[in-house]
Amino acid sequence: MGDDYLRVREKENAKEWQMTEDAGVHKGNVFNYFNLYVDDDQTSDSAAEDSTRLQSKASAPSARPLVPSRTPLSKVTPRITSAFVKKRPITLTVRRDNAAKVAWRHNQQPTSSCDLGVALKLIEPNVAKLHHILEEIGVRLGSFIQPQGSLNRSLLLIWGSPEQAQLTAEELERWRQRTRRLPISNEGNRPEKFAKIYSELGVSYAHDEKDAKRNAMRQRYQKQPESGRRFQFNGYFMWPNNEIKALELFGPNCEALDPLRMDHKAYISFDPARSLFTVHTDNDEDQVNQVIQRIENTIREYVARDHRPLVLFLVDPPSLDEHRTLVQTTPGPLLGPNRTPSKIPLLTGNGLQSRSVADCERGKKSWRSKNGAIMGTAVHRVLERIPNFRGHLRMRVNIGSFALVRYKWTSGAPSVALEKFATDVQQNGTKGAIIRDLQLQHTPEDILDACNHADDLFQPIESGMKSLRSVRPHYGALYYLRHPEKAEDMVQLEIDLKANDADPGNFEGAKAQWKKRGKPDVLAQAPPMEMYSIRLHNGLSWQLKISAETSLDPNRITPQMQDFTKSVAYRRPPPTVNPALSGYKVFTTPPNLRIVGMEQKTTFRYSLKAQPQFVFELTRYDEYNGDDPCLPSSTQWAAIFYDREWDENLGENTKLGVGEAASWTPQVNPFFRHGKGSATGSSGEGFTDFLLHMESVMSFVDRLQSTRQESKEKSNEVGGGLQGAGPDNEHDTGLPVVRLPRAASK
Repeated sequence: MGDDYLRVREKENAKEWQMTEDAGVHKGNVFNYFNLYVDDDQTSDSAAEDSTRLQSKASAPSARPLVPSRTPLSKVTPRITSAFVKKRPITLTVRRDNAAKVAWRHNQQPTSSCDLGVALKLIEPNVAKLHHILEEIGVRLGSFIQPQGSLNRSLLLIWGSPEQAQLTAEELERWRQRTRRLPISNEGNRPEKFAKIYSELGVSYAHDEKDAKRNAMRQRYQKQPESGRRFQFNGYFMWPNNEIKALELFGPNCEALDPLRMDHKAYISFDPARSLFTVHTDNDEDQVNQVIQRIENTIREYVARDHRPLVLFLVDPPSLDEHRTLVQTTPGPLLGPNRTPSKIPLLTGNGLQSRSVADCERGKKSWRSKNGAIMGTAVHRVLERIPNFRGHLRMRVNIGSFALVRYKWTSGAPSVALEKFATDVQQNGTKGAIIRDLQLQHTPEDILDACNHADDLFQPIESGMKSLRSVRPHYGALYYLRHPEKAEDMVQLEIDLKANDADPGNFEGAKAQWKKRGKPDVLAQAPPMEMYSIRLHNGLSWQLKISAETSLDPNRITPQMQDFTKSVAYRRPPPTVNPALSGYKVFTTPPNLRIVGMEQKTTFRYSLKAQPQFVFELTRYDEYNGDDPCLPSSTQWAAIFYDREWDENLGENTKLGVGEAASWTPQVNPFFRHGKGSATGSSGEGFTDFLLHMESVMSFVDRLQSTRQESKEKSNEVGGGLQGAGPDNEHDTGLPVVRLPRAASK
């Protein structure tokens, strides 16, 4: 196996930004400057050199001289060709100001007003929810609504065109009528459930009024200050507008910085001619420093999103029994909404000769060792740049079938050598996908029985359970619908249920989330990392992926969609029916929205015995399109593997505000800890443990895939054809859903 196979090609732009820490204060003015650094280092051709360079850089961050470079981004040679990279505009806000809100920001007079006849706090006592409802109505109708003064009043001011103001007033009246008809629940009013009274009712109303005034005070900082007003404290920040267009990043009125304005009670404006941010406040000088620091951090977030995702394809060496000298591709399914053709790579050719077994065994160990080093280096590089990445980040190992979409192949060749395929698949132009299908041919009884007897590998995830047989399934549903107000847009509702502790046979709602399908949201850029370990002997591979997910904008969730969410409920199956075995539909289907498709998830979760923080999930996906609305028309099995600490660390990014950074350490060790016997292992040891766990998990999945009648010996021929491509939808991990041919067996 030559050195060319081990060649690592970076698939990202190497751009680093260094902010100066010198902030001078003089007469109430805070100055801060920005310097741009561009890493002009050439791509390393050796995995060992690349890993050494990264480790030395991580261990000694101050070794690089802090000499500012003024090289503009437009003159930096890209690492990849522009024909392959499709640049998308990056913005830090999904909410663009409409013309009505722009008029409000510029202190223009309202178009009209609407008197509801009832104090606003009596219609909706929750101040935050009240403002959210008013904003949702305004965004939907192209207007802007603000209460006039106190929430004890009933008057609302409306900005927008006369037609928009009229429609908004009618919608506000309908909202008031709906709230008057809502039934008042008596749940919790029994004497034994009365809450302890800490204050009188009048004091409670005073607190509500105080919160309303405080919120109105914070919102006024979204508007422009009065002309000629002087402030006690002022701050200035020079923005690199040639490289990053501020108004494209933050919105025409810098509306993405509204949280900074409200949190720090400061006015923020941007002058494009001078590339200058100005911060004004009368409150505190420290507030100005904090605002400028958060504006600096938005540059780091921009860089984190502007990086091209790191995509890595590595071929896992086959075992001695499964080793073949050649790789052949068979027609694969059509992937995605564009129905892109794909190919399935499988081993073919002759097996090993007796004299080459020893050499192959030594090469296999070196092959896997270098694969592990490449993966560890890639994970470290990605983790360095995502602490500033706001959003719902998830790291998962997706297990399924690997399909090639774009790859290097000798024209007309029926097959290529294994070593050549392993080298070519690492080229920059390679594209592939893990398909959600384990190709299990067992009955559900046999599949779950195999899981129940895996005591050497797994244990129950809940501490109260004694055996794997006592593991209870978790139910979830994926509803695919058309948006009520924009039929061309597809939306997805994901619902998860949890078992009711008081009634073990019943389930109740645990999570409901709306997502946009099709074209991703502006904040949902490409996943920061995708690493593939391609196993060619039976078609099953795995992918370590860090993905960025965003929910549907709350302003696009209509009352119909809210009613639909509340109407979905658990339906208890008949006593003689086991949904985990039969796929019986346990979810009700509300009739008020048009459902394009529906999938039910039945998930079994197991904890890894060697390191209990690792979780293995085996999920059955049932789709219902047949004549019987309660029985599935098609079924697939999928599996994922993850560490619960990944969710704990990356969950902090979900709560970040604009210009904030996560507190977790951007290194491999917090995410891949060493197993038993040492609580303080090195990052290399922890990642090595992870790879060993993946070998054990993949061996178990291989056992699930093979049938009882199948021989473990593989033939030299590649057979089997495409059985038909399934629907092109995706489940919660973002994997394509298709039907694949089974790997050939003797």
